[in-house]
Amino acid sequence: MDFKVTNKSKGENSKQYTYRVLKDNIMNLSLEPGATISEIEISQALNVSRTPVREAIVKLKEEKLINVFPQKGSIVSKMNLKLIEEAAFLREICDKEMLKIVCSRKNKDFLIKELRKNLEYQKIIVDYEEDSYEFFRLDNKFHEIIYEFCNKLNIWKAIKRLSTHYDRLRLFDVFEKMNLKEILAQHEKIIEILEKGKFEDIDKIVMEHLFNFKEVLGIFIEKCPDYFEE
Repeated sequence: MDFKVTNKSKGENSKQYTYRVLKDNIMNLSLEPGATISEIEISQALNVSRTPVREAIVKLKEEKLINVFPQKGSIVSKMNLKLIEEAAFLREICDKEMLKIVCSRKNKDFLIKELRKNLEYQKIIVDYEEDSYEFFRLDNKFHEIIYEFCNKLNIWKAIKRLSTHYDRLRLFDVFEKMNLKEILAQHEKIIEILEKGKFEDIDKIVMEHLFNFKEVLGIFIEKCPDYFEE
C-alpha cells in the first residue's frame, strides 16, 4: 500500500484528518483504483484508532470513492466513465451560467485580480515542474473564486461532491502533464472573456476546458485499463 501521510492541519480532529488523508491518497492515485483498504494499516500509519478510519470509509463510500463488499472488505473504486460524463455535464451547465453572471456585472475588478493571481501561481508550478497536486488544487480554486463571486458557493460544493470520479481523471491528466499548457491557455481565455464581457465565447471555452480529458482518455485507458470501468 503506497499510502502517503501528511501532518494534521491546525484544529483538525482525528476524524477530519483521517478522512482528508485517505481521500487525498485516493484522489492522487497513491491508493490506486481497485486497491484494498486496510483499516489496520491506515490507523497505524496515521496513529489513530480504527474508529475514525471506519467513519472515513463510510463517508468515502457515499462519495463513490470506496466500495465495501461483505467478506472482501473495502476497495478503492475504479474510475467510472458514466460518473465522469455526468459530472462534466453538470459542470458544463453550471460553469456557463456562472460566466454569464460575471459577464453581466460591472464591478468585477477584484475578481479579475484574484483570478490573475491564481493563474500566476499555476504558471509557476508548470514552469518549474512543481507539485502537480498543488496545480490541481489551484485549478479548482480558480473556478471556486468565480462561483463565490456569483454568491453560488454552495452549488460549487455540491458539484465537488458529485465530481469525485471526474476529478480523479483530471488529476491523472495533471500527473501525466499532457494538458497543462492547454489548461493555462484556457484559464487565460476565461479571464479575458470575463474582463471584456464576451458572452459569445462562453459556450466554446467551457466545452474546451471541461472536456480536455476526452483527448487523452483513450491513452489513459490503454495505459491503465484496470483503473476504469463502464
